[in-house]
Amino acid sequence: MTQSSRGGDRAALACATIIRNRTLATLPGPPSAAVIQQMVEEIHSCCPQQSLFKCRRLAHGWTVEEAIEHFHALCDRAGVKRRGLTERSWREWEAGARPDRDYTDLLCRLFETGPVQLGFANDYTPEGLRAVPSAPPAFDMITVAADEAGAHAEEAEASELGAGALERLRTQVIWVGKRYVAEAPLPLFVEMRELQERTRKALDKRIHPGQARELYFLTGALCGLMANVSMDMDRRIPADTLARAAWTYGKVAGHIALMGWARGMQSSVALWDRRYGDAARYAEEGLTYLRTGSGAARLHMLCARSYAMLGRRGEAAEQLRRAEDVRGGGSDELHDEIGGEFAFRPAKERYYAAVTHLHLDEPASAIEAAREALALYAAGEPENRSYGCESMASAHLTVAHIMEGDASGAEQAMAPILALAPDRRISSLGATLSTGRELLASRPGGQQLARQIESFCAVGLPQRARNAISDRSGR
Repeated sequence: MTQSSRGGDRAALACATIIRNRTLATLPGPPSAAVIQQMVEEIHSCCPQQSLFKCRRLAHGWTVEEAIEHFHALCDRAGVKRRGLTERSWREWEAGARPDRDYTDLLCRLFETGPVQLGFANDYTPEGLRAVPSAPPAFDMITVAADEAGAHAEEAEASELGAGALERLRTQVIWVGKRYVAEAPLPLFVEMRELQERTRKALDKRIHPGQARELYFLTGALCGLMANVSMDMDRRIPADTLARAAWTYGKVAGHIALMGWARGMQSSVALWDRRYGDAARYAEEGLTYLRTGSGAARLHMLCARSYAMLGRRGEAAEQLRRAEDVRGGGSDELHDEIGGEFAFRPAKERYYAAVTHLHLDEPASAIEAAREALALYAAGEPENRSYGCESMASAHLTVAHIMEGDASGAEQAMAPILALAPDRRISSLGATLSTGRELLASRPGGQQLARQIESFCAVGLPQRARNAISDRSGR
């Protein structure tokens, strides 16, 4: 196989993986034949040099070996004799050769389609009667073109890690962290995992100490992002493991900001796991690494939330004040330069304050802080407008209004949340609203909103993630 064909295969696989992962993340169950056909057309639009037959296999997510296994299983189910199908024959069909009539019939049965759709026959339907194909997915073609160029450049650097490859890895890590603020988490998790595999492989190349520190930092940052996604999907144990790994990579890299951020992530996991003592200890340790700046402000706010849940009211109030004091004291690479999901801007600080006030049974102060958070998000730059944090601020505003006995205010606060797509209904959002639903159930006139909350929480990201994972594991 030539280097050019290897590049084409890699590009087609990358394109198909992006399209398949994105499509499966939106489905409640296995893809239908119509959805498979849609993915085939999209993959072929991105990679027109690939045969329709190959695009069909990629849409199913099969390797050639797996496709042949499915072919033999079809023969067994149909009660027909197995054919002597080899990998060489399959690849020849993918390269443009046409199988005989017997094989064509079985392949059509395997893929639940016809010979035209597999590229084994011509379509003589008049142009005016054919279905109009959808426009090529420009974003995916651009992504694949970039991946082809970047992959070729990396191959040219052989076993050594060149500056270009390291810069590309860093840029991709930064951008996946920035996209996390606005995009659905599950497809991003797939990208994060693939990107982290590349950073780990890069560590096996001939690198100098400065490159090693950068790669350990990038690998740790990806661990931190994946810990966040795990929490969004209600997977707390993996989230804690990934956060701990982020801290370890930060330690190896000597990256103080990452170490402090990772301890904060562990504190957040412990808070949702109701391990409030652990949450306080993680945040306190994080403050030994970060004493000033937005990263330190985040840790003080996590301390405040932990102390509030432990009944240490005076210390919680002191931590709220300390967070405001330290924010302007400095900046660091992770929280302020890379930013994205790692940033801790004033809007998020006010949302954290609303949570703390709720834990302190101060709904009026929580309402004020949540409204300040929402106003800051609305007035801020679109790329910094985190739908997750903004929705959580609205959720806590809803709960605060319920605690105040203000049903109208609660309904108004809930309105934007109800419009949130299921793949963006993160786990913590459902947990917060469930608390509000329990409060509403015991109050006169609150049953309707309680039912709305119950319906909203029944279909969210954790459920979508479980379906997607079970679908992939059941293939």
